[in-house]
Amino acid sequence: MRQSIQDLKQYLANVIIPQSPPETIAWISTDPDSQGKCDFDWKGYAVGFADSSDHGPNPLWQLRNTSPSTRFAGSHAGYRSFNVDKKVTVLVFGDVHASGLIALAESTVGSDARSAVSLYQLTHKFEPKRSQGLHGLCIVAVAIEPAEDGNDELDHWYRNEHLDLLAKVPIYLRTSRYTLLRPSENPARDLPPSHLALHEYTSSKDLLNYALQHGPLAPETEQSKRALGGAKHVERTVWEVIVP
Repeated sequence: MRQSIQDLKQYLANVIIPQSPPETIAWISTDPDSQGKCDFDWKGYAVGFADSSDHGPNPLWQLRNTSPSTRFAGSHAGYRSFNVDKKVTVLVFGDVHASGLIALAESTVGSDARSAVSLYQLTHKFEPKRSQGLHGLCIVAVAIEPAEDGNDELDHWYRNEHLDLLAKVPIYLRTSRYTLLRPSENPARDLPPSHLALHEYTSSKDLLNYALQHGPLAPETEQSKRALGGAKHVERTVWEVIVP
């Protein structure tokens, strides 16, 4: 009976107060020109995907890769590492299914390497109160393909341990976690990892200085070993925000 009442309340809440469309990001590889500049025309790229219920994309970040080639665990056979990209633009959308943007992801199926566009939908946002209103200049992107049946273990680790440990680091601001939007049910071995966590820090310089003084941002634990130990792919890339 109690569960039925809760379900009814949730139904009424959704009817009376419609839920906003889930946030979706487009992770887009953008090569620099001969002067090393990145003048990606995101408005021109996304034209035609907005409708009356979706006012189109906004640029979330333009990023420059500052990582050495750092990869962990096994890699998908046809997957091109995030570390290959020198610069990327990250756009934020509402409902990509309503806007038609989901069609852009179709090119990833059956291709020899990762498409220039990868779509991820927000599943979890974590932000300490002290970080509200602050914007970081450094993004640590962690892409994970968990072990078979490892999704729950990964989610539990993030929600119940890892993010709380990161929140103790003074330069840490927030984390946004996403899952890959697959355009079709057909399996494709070259798709990017299904989980992407974007950890935001005050700056790349602050991140480097902290690591030199204190070592890893979060210690290895039994939970982290269970969540990551059997993962098919784990990749960490550090990005400098060049256009916030």
